[in-house]
This record gives sequence, structure tokens and C-alpha cells, in this order.
Amino acid sequence: MKPRTRTILSSNVDSKQVNRRSKLFVHMLTSLLLALTFTSPATGAQGLSSSNDILGAWVEEGHRKVAVWIEDCHGQLCGRIYWLKIPLSSNGVPKRDWKNPDAGLRNRPLCGMTIMSGFRQERGNIWSAGQIYNPGNGLTFSGTLSLETNGVLKLRGFVGLSLFGKTVTWVRPQENIKACA
Repeated sequence: MKPRTRTILSSNVDSKQVNRRSKLFVHMLTSLLLALTFTSPATGAQGLSSSNDILGAWVEEGHRKVAVWIEDCHGQLCGRIYWLKIPLSSNGVPKRDWKNPDAGLRNRPLCGMTIMSGFRQERGNIWSAGQIYNPGNGLTFSGTLSLETNGVLKLRGFVGLSLFGKTVTWVRPQENIKACA
């Protein structure tokens, strides 16, 4: 006995046409998923009392070597180095911005230096379109900030697309820290 076979595609449909349609469908589905991901309301940000909750001192969770003070700078958020665990270099002078690509800026002290700027409130407790300077490697990244309901701050730095970046978690410092001079 011969098994029955069904013709799914009629012989007058070109396989290149089917392949093109499949690629178009995958592209449209991917675009839709990305659009939904980036336009859906942020979950977890609505429970905070105000956007001012982001202001003040923050340290990276698990790496309490530097504290950044976030403040309002003419309607946008900016941040400066507020405290350094080790503020002096091995020769006893204040640490400087040695890795800055601009040789004219390499002698400026890290303490008090603005490393975040231009963050605009997008919605709720989300800020975007900011710039983050990393004095550890002299690179500047685009960035977004998200203040979560549990009181942590998510900072995402990236070059180009946010998809190709890194997110770090910042928390309020537990110890009493003094602003560096």
C-alpha cells in the first residue's frame, strides 16, 4: 500500500517567493516584538513617591569604591564623583583623569568630576539620552537610568544600541560617607 501524500504548495508557487515571504514574516515579527519591548510601560517604577527619589549619593552594588552624587542640572540629571574609597594615588596626590583621550583633561582630579550628564526624564522613573564617562578607561557611553520600586538604580551604558550594553545596579551607601574635597 502506498501512503497518501498531500501537496501543501501548489506547483505554480516559486520556492524563492515562499522563502522571501518567510523572511518578511520573521522580520515583521521581530520588529513587532522589539516595538512592544521598548514602548511598553516600565514595570515597577510607579510605586515611588517622586522623581526626586533618584537624587543623592549612589554606589555600585558590591563594588563600593566610588560614590556618585546625582543632582538636577538645569532640568536634566547629572552625576559627579562624590566620594572615593582610595582618593589618593600611590604617590600621595589626588587621583587624576589619566586615561582621558583629551590630553588637556588628564590632570583634572577625579573627585568632584562630572561623569554623567544630559539624562532627561522619559516617563515615570526612567531617564534616557544621557552620557556616562568612565574615567577607568577614558570612554564615554550613552546611558539610561531606571529607578526601581525596591530603591535600586539600574544604570545601562552602551555604544549605539542599548541592546549591546551593560547594566549595573547602584544602591544607596550604607556607611556614612563624606564628600571628597
